Amino acid sequence: MGKKNKSNGGGNTNNTPTKTPSKPPVKFNDKWASIENGEAKSASVSHYKEPSKEPKFVHPAKLAKEKKIFDGLDIPERVLAHGKVVEQNGGKKRRHREISPKMEAKKPKVESKSKDGVAAKKAHKHFTVSSEVVQSTYFFEEPDNGNEVTLVSNGKETTIEKTVILDEEVEDEEIDEEEFEDEEEVEDEEGMDEDETEIDESEMIVDPKDIERYIEFEDVDDEDEMEDEEEFEDEEEVEDEEVDDEEEEEVADEERGEEQEDEQEEEEEVSDEESVVSEMDADSDDEGFIAGKDREAHVISKDKAARTFAAKPVDFDAFPFNDQDSVVTASRAFGFMVSPCDVQTFFDKFYQSNVLVVHRKTPAYYGNLFSTTRFSELLEKHYLEYNMNINIAQYKDGIRTTLNGKGRVYPQIVKQHLHNLCSVQLVNPQTFDDRIWYLCEILQEQFGCFVGANTYLTPAGSSGFAPHWDEIDAFLLQVEGRKYWRVWAPESAEEELPLESSGNFTEDDMKGKEPVFEGWIEQGDMIYIPRGYTHQARTDKKVHSLHVTVSTGRQWSFANLMEKVIPEAVGALTEERHKLRRGLPIGLFDMGGVVDLDYSQEEHFTEKFKIVVDRHMSRLRNLVADHLLDSSVDSMTKEFMKQALPPILTDKEKKRSVIGLSTNLLGDDLIDFCANTKVKFIRKHTQRLLMESEDSCFISHRMNNSRLFEGRPETLVDFPSTGIDTYRVLWNAYPEWRTLDEIFSCRETKSNTRKEKLAAIQILFQMGVLLVKNPK
Repeated sequence: MGKKNKSNGGGNTNNTPTKTPSKPPVKFNDKWASIENGEAKSASVSHYKEPSKEPKFVHPAKLAKEKKIFDGLDIPERVLAHGKVVEQNGGKKRRHREISPKMEAKKPKVESKSKDGVAAKKAHKHFTVSSEVVQSTYFFEEPDNGNEVTLVSNGKETTIEKTVILDEEVEDEEIDEEEFEDEEEVEDEEGMDEDETEIDESEMIVDPKDIERYIEFEDVDDEDEMEDEEEFEDEEEVEDEEVDDEEEEEVADEERGEEQEDEQEEEEEVSDEESVVSEMDADSDDEGFIAGKDREAHVISKDKAARTFAAKPVDFDAFPFNDQDSVVTASRAFGFMVSPCDVQTFFDKFYQSNVLVVHRKTPAYYGNLFSTTRFSELLEKHYLEYNMNINIAQYKDGIRTTLNGKGRVYPQIVKQHLHNLCSVQLVNPQTFDDRIWYLCEILQEQFGCFVGANTYLTPAGSSGFAPHWDEIDAFLLQVEGRKYWRVWAPESAEEELPLESSGNFTEDDMKGKEPVFEGWIEQGDMIYIPRGYTHQARTDKKVHSLHVTVSTGRQWSFANLMEKVIPEAVGALTEERHKLRRGLPIGLFDMGGVVDLDYSQEEHFTEKFKIVVDRHMSRLRNLVADHLLDSSVDSMTKEFMKQALPPILTDKEKKRSVIGLSTNLLGDDLIDFCANTKVKFIRKHTQRLLMESEDSCFISHRMNNSRLFEGRPETLVDFPSTGIDTYRVLWNAYPEWRTLDEIFSCRETKSNTRKEKLAAIQILFQMGVLLVKNPK
């Protein structure tokens, strides 16, 4: 295809036409001399030029027009500019056309990012040329040469001189006709395709008004610009009619034939491989990260906090937060823990992002939650072991030391360790103390994951642990004494929200790092430390410290969800897609690797390996998004049921459940399932109905779980598919009671027999997740 010969360009300084072998030089006569000689001709005759027999200059955009558009996976597709055909008065008009390669070649697409669209309409010379790619073909101006424009088409650059003058002062000047004659005579030395559709010289001149109309076509939000867009399209249609119909049809038919052949070959291989990108992906990695000292801990003052709290201490033995709805109970308990910060504000402003400190002028705020006396009772009454239940730690001269013994931990040995300025950690107090069990268990309904606790008893004038971060979100409740805390925010995004705890840092490691919080936490206060924040504390020289750490969020992230979902998705995709079961390409080891070597088959890496893997990953992503997101929620719920603490029941709940209270085994007061019997689930999230297949299901529940983390195997109970509707009615009704008559007669359960409904209710009662209230 022809290229413009730079040596024969239209820049002759002597105004002499270029000589070519096929045409003799043109002789220009002096018009005044012809008048004097009586040889003058009329204006129409003197300005008439015989049409050139040489091939006309073909615009580079026409030569470089695309025949196909590809995405990153070599998948053919058609690109629509804006939308579908719009219905208007007088018939259908294609307002937003499909952009074809022919149309692309004919009109160079120039975009303007003017801040004022109206001003851009009025002043043609004030516009910005954008280098944004439109169908892989675009123009940009050379910064060092204002007289040249570079056309980029599919990565191929062609430099051409401008043929339009945008300066209004220059527009009135006449254009030298001899320059256009020079351009007409320029010929590609390699030869030009005679069948190529010719473009008239007038098409080479870019009218600023056309540019303006195209800019306004791109901005469809402005009403005035919409009118200009319609005018542009009308003019474009008129121009299309003036083109030779026969040549246009030949070019179009040829292009369509080539496109259809290529598209058929590509569609057979990859038509089902395209991936729909979620809109959330656009925002998932754009969140700003604030490092280190630039984050600010929020501290609620003592005076403000003191005015909001009641003077009466909380009695955890009386189930102080209980409501008939377990979700409301959880919200009350959590509100008590972070008060006076309300629950929604905490999750919006602080959760997993910033430190929250609450100074309360209320030493007895936590009531009888835990104490040193209670800790001593647990040591005396329960078999607590080193490592599993108790850790003895000392931090001295910048070194942390663990001084655990073996076997059972005795109170007198703990007393000696405290005398030697060691800190004593009770790893799982919820296993042995009902008050902490109650608080942790109901908070599980708030967070939807396992909630545990630790207690730390530290003597005066000491510190038990080196600076470190944890893999959990920690709420530190100061129940006795006081402690001086230093907390540092993550320094980089890589340290943000870690899934594993850190090692112990030294004082030298922390030099030069400014904490986001440094100060005393008094009895009755609370400090929230997000996952990944480094922290370290010491006691007062005269007062010991005892605090309870309530922890949540351990191994409960999107990463953990994907670790479960992706293997399941790969298995499902492997079963249905034989291409995924094909062998790896022959010679794979010679196609590439991490080390930069001279791989003999490296040229096949993209075609035979990378593209194939990309297609499989695209299908995998679509499978997860379309079919496995719902089941992934069930998978994580099943994991929760295996890990979570069992519910702690009130006496009334025990009496109405299968557990019972002071049950007379020889009595005749049996639970009767009659029409007026009322039933409801014990908690909103004590159980989960899971589908094993389309006609098979089971229930996972936490009623029989150990108070020790994963101390017992998970409980799975087969459930009849005929009972799904009954389960749904009970779930939707929670926290309200429903009589059996209401359940049996409701519309949702009409497809099941009375016997099937009753059997489902009895199974739920026998597994322990149902409360039953018999009529008096």
